[in-house]
Amino acid sequence: MEQTGLRAWGDSSAAGLAFPLAALAAALLVFLTSGITVGLVGMLVAALVPWALLAGQVRVGPWPMAALGVGMPALVTLWYDAPGAIFLALLAVAWLAATGRSWPAEALATLGAVAVPAVFVGLDGAWREDYPAVVFFGTGTMFSWLIGRILRRERRLVAALTEAQQRLDVAAAAAERRRIAHDVHDAIGHGLTVVLLNLVGARQVLDRDPVAAAEALDRAERVGRDSLQSVRAIVGLLRDPADGGGARPPSPGAVDVAALVRDAAEAGLPVRGELVGDLGSVDPYTGLAAYRIVQEAVSNLRHHAPGAEAVVRIVRHADRLAVSVRNGAPAGTAAPAGRGGGNGLDGMRRRAGTLGGTLSAGPDGDGWLVEASLPVPRTADEEAG
Repeated sequence: MEQTGLRAWGDSSAAGLAFPLAALAAALLVFLTSGITVGLVGMLVAALVPWALLAGQVRVGPWPMAALGVGMPALVTLWYDAPGAIFLALLAVAWLAATGRSWPAEALATLGAVAVPAVFVGLDGAWREDYPAVVFFGTGTMFSWLIGRILRRERRLVAALTEAQQRLDVAAAAAERRRIAHDVHDAIGHGLTVVLLNLVGARQVLDRDPVAAAEALDRAERVGRDSLQSVRAIVGLLRDPADGGGARPPSPGAVDVAALVRDAAEAGLPVRGELVGDLGSVDPYTGLAAYRIVQEAVSNLRHHAPGAEAVVRIVRHADRLAVSVRNGAPAGTAAPAGRGGGNGLDGMRRRAGTLGGTLSAGPDGDGWLVEASLPVPRTADEEAG
């Protein structure tokens, strides 16, 4: 709503409607304070031509406005003894200053509007008695010019703010796309890793242990369904809220890391978890970030450290959540360096940084260590205690 109002104000059509209405009111004032004649009516009609064009959203140049908007009211003032027409000239000065299309036309119109009262008083020969009117109208002209300048500055400011808002909208949309891409990457990457591990295990024991093979296939099916549900929930964020689409499943949190580690271990990854503290009280945003970081780190084990034993440790402190995933030396051949382009680490760093936390990843002895520190907002019960 506010952005639409700013754009409407920044549009030239706003000034193109307000100024013509003021000019029409000034013309009616001339008729009320002076005798109506055919010549007066004709000259006022000519003076109102540029304002009528503006009301019809027709572009009017600065020189036609200076000639008709200031010149014609000056002639009306001098020939028909109608000083009220000077207000039309003041409006033209304000409009020229507000549009700023030609500074020579603006300067000439301003000087002309200041000179009209002086010439009018001089022709009457009553300078001593009427010079205050010259001062008043001259001051009014300068005020009109100043108001026009202020309007010009405000319109430029509104245009700049509108452009900045558009850029922010584009940047926010890009950031949201990146976040959704990272979520899809994490959900699919980890899910496929666990599914493939279970399928490989089922194939290896299918002949000698059909029961174990069936259990592995069941785990693969369950993890695949969970991953598909997560992807549907993530893609659902792209829908228009007006489209509905039903209730979305809750996002995983810190308490779900235990199930994540258990599924990976059952699939054949030598990984174990150490969860310390009340993870149920962790807020959803921090919990989701911790879950995705662990998910990505565990998924990377199969590609970059096959056969390496890993420990997932999460400690709930009073004001932060400490997350670490450490693996030892790989027992098999790791995937080629640069596999995936480093998008996983980049996504983990973005998640931590978005919450105001930190994340580091690098060699640790004969293995690899991923550490994250995520701030945890205090709950109302904790603050009360």
